[in-house]
Amino acid sequence: MKSSILVFGAGDNQLDLIKACRKLGYRTIVTDPAESPPGAKWADLFFVLSADDIIGHEEVIIKEKVKGIVTCQMENPLELMALLAQKFNMPFPSPKAIKKARNKFLMKEAFVSGEVPCAFGILFRNYEQASNSNLTHRDFPLIMKPIDSHSSKGVIKVDSKKELLANFKVTSSFSSNGEVLVESFLSGPEVSVEALTFKGQTTIVQVTDKWITPYPHTVELQHIQPSSLPKDTIVKIHAIVKKAVKVLGLDNCGIHAELKITDQGPKMIEIAARLGGDYISSWLTLLSTGINMNKALAQIAMGQHPDLEQHFSWHSAIRYVNWPSGKKVAKITSLKPFLNDHRVNHAGIFLKQGQLTPLVCESKSRHSFFITSANNRQQLMKHIKALTKKMHAVIRLKKPKQEVLES
Repeated sequence: MKSSILVFGAGDNQLDLIKACRKLGYRTIVTDPAESPPGAKWADLFFVLSADDIIGHEEVIIKEKVKGIVTCQMENPLELMALLAQKFNMPFPSPKAIKKARNKFLMKEAFVSGEVPCAFGILFRNYEQASNSNLTHRDFPLIMKPIDSHSSKGVIKVDSKKELLANFKVTSSFSSNGEVLVESFLSGPEVSVEALTFKGQTTIVQVTDKWITPYPHTVELQHIQPSSLPKDTIVKIHAIVKKAVKVLGLDNCGIHAELKITDQGPKMIEIAARLGGDYISSWLTLLSTGINMNKALAQIAMGQHPDLEQHFSWHSAIRYVNWPSGKKVAKITSLKPFLNDHRVNHAGIFLKQGQLTPLVCESKSRHSFFITSANNRQQLMKHIKALTKKMHAVIRLKKPKQEVLES
């Protein structure tokens, strides 16, 4: 009889994980709050359950004899999963470790006490605390973050106390309890680290260069693997991430860490106890290393040693292509010719004909993307330049009416 695994989440970003579970021969049970998400048709069994329904999930685990639980890119179910794993003795981080990984201030405290290089941070529980703080112009610029959100929601760079207070309501609205973490701004290139941890051993799979929107927002626009940073810097990054994982107490899970490379060396921004989003773990690492992180994560969830053997060393990228905000989408031509381009591994459009292009202020407001790969960095950059131009031709914006001048 097949061993049963419970997958939390059946959205588009979970499809590769669900398919990996099936390919490994596991009886794949999937839950999601939506009634008919994309991953439901790939499940052996599907249940509509919210990310906080502990009783419903307990019943599924008992009835279906579930041996392991897993999610790849979902933040919301992590705390519930930790409680279930503790109760049913399954491989997963402890509730305490997950709480530290979800609450950015608790994470900051753990980094400081564990001597992990990171930005200085202050917690403001409400607007009044921020208003009465003794911050001066010397303390700025600062980065504002919701205490427990993700996907760049509510993350804003501010250059004065006036700006901090003006944006406090926006940032706090993305926090579950209204609290806001304010951090010193770190200058330098930003990278993410894709890793997995199993029975106390953390394996770094890849380091990813990233590009973000112009401030004040910090939405990711491009990721490239592997990083072009010097080898000695990469070694330091590996050491810091492994130390951060240890001080947070994370184990038997995916790891997505973000760091800034400052003049004083790499400094930790934050860590998520899951795989990276933006198709990083599902596409980019597979294209650049041959390592299937979704497969490895499923193996970890079932207590099996993960397959993390690197098969090759290529270069891969995802580029989010956006248009000026507030413009009406006049026409979207077929994406099929674009997808048939030999340089394209995957692509998608989030805009709809007739809508106004949104301001890119969080991850879900981006307009389109493509994924490409090559056997060297120079060729990859040529692909990105050519495909960006080609994607711009797929979507046409309505031209403004020209004014008629009276003679």
